[in-house]
Amino acid sequence: GIPRAPIFTDTVVFRVAPWIMTPNTLAPVNVFVCSVKDNYLFLKEVKSLVSKANCDLKVCFGYVNRGDRWMQDEIEFGYIHAPHKCFPVVLDSPRDGGLKDFPIKEILGPDFGYVAREPLFEVVTSLDSFGNLEVSPPVTVNGKAYPLGRILIGSSFPTSAGRRMTKVVRDFLYAQQVQSPVELYSDWLTVGHVDEFVTFVPHPDKKQFRMLMASTSACYKLFREKQKEGHGEATMFKGYSGTDTKRVTINKVLSNEVMMQENQYVQRCIDWNRDILKKELGLTEKDIIDLPALFKIDKMGKAMAYFPNMVNMIVLSRDLGIPKPFGPIIEGDCCLEAHVRSLLEPLGLMCSFIDDISSYHKKLGEVHCGTNVHRKPFSFKWWHVIP
Repeated sequence: GIPRAPIFTDTVVFRVAPWIMTPNTLAPVNVFVCSVKDNYLFLKEVKSLVSKANCDLKVCFGYVNRGDRWMQDEIEFGYIHAPHKCFPVVLDSPRDGGLKDFPIKEILGPDFGYVAREPLFEVVTSLDSFGNLEVSPPVTVNGKAYPLGRILIGSSFPTSAGRRMTKVVRDFLYAQQVQSPVELYSDWLTVGHVDEFVTFVPHPDKKQFRMLMASTSACYKLFREKQKEGHGEATMFKGYSGTDTKRVTINKVLSNEVMMQENQYVQRCIDWNRDILKKELGLTEKDIIDLPALFKIDKMGKAMAYFPNMVNMIVLSRDLGIPKPFGPIIEGDCCLEAHVRSLLEPLGLMCSFIDDISSYHKKLGEVHCGTNVHRKPFSFKWWHVIP
């Protein structure tokens, strides 16, 4: 018995496949939406948009959603990928509203994974809902490539002790490594979600996308132009039979001093994020398109949309489902819709304006908040990411 001599040794590095989020620029597979007692017309409009975009609509009915319409907030779709297999995985938010059983009951299956992160001692706030978890398309920042994009989460202002996404969820997102997260400032909003001021749409050029941002200054600029053209008496919220249907005109909006100051403050909050996004995603002004928006400040000093917030849209390849803004009607046309069409249609995008005013907007959300999209994975393999 002579002992055997070693001939060869090797070491290999293993790592757990990361959970990867899918940006708006990837093709949609399924669109999820809730059926609740007052959103029948909204559902109908979403259905027609989805059939245009050639993907499938999955409606979650009342016995599962328990009256909870905020499909975007309960879950986030992503996937995991290994050389031999790729399958979708849903991340379940700790928010746990009426939809809390939906991901386990309806989505989890032999080829659909499920992961949840629940805090033990931290308080769950609105910022833990996944309207506050988004991801950019692929970007290159100062020569460093992020071929799978970067995760965006909303947080409190760096110096203040405001609301922040719970640590367990944040730690989970950072641990995935391949979509290095960027923290934005969203705590200035009543609901506090990043999807209330930023989104991304596909674009045919080298960049492959444009970033859209809500902009109060763009709205004031447009309204002032229309006033100059003699349309100051054009009325907003026409055809919407809500409770507060005092006649709102362009003139009234422009002469409301308090509203103007509130919206200047909002614009400063959005600009703070604009600067972070430009730096962290390597963007210039020409990569950004401003969508007109107005906000009002609540009793707590937080902001909420005054008319349906168009940036909170659903993006299905080239088809956009945009909250119908009920803007001032000029010569039979909503001037906000016309303006947004003029910005987006030249990029080859199709704008459908969806009436969500009573079923979502009044409850402090819009089209994006009420829907969710399961998308195709990236063709890029994450193991080629240079950390």
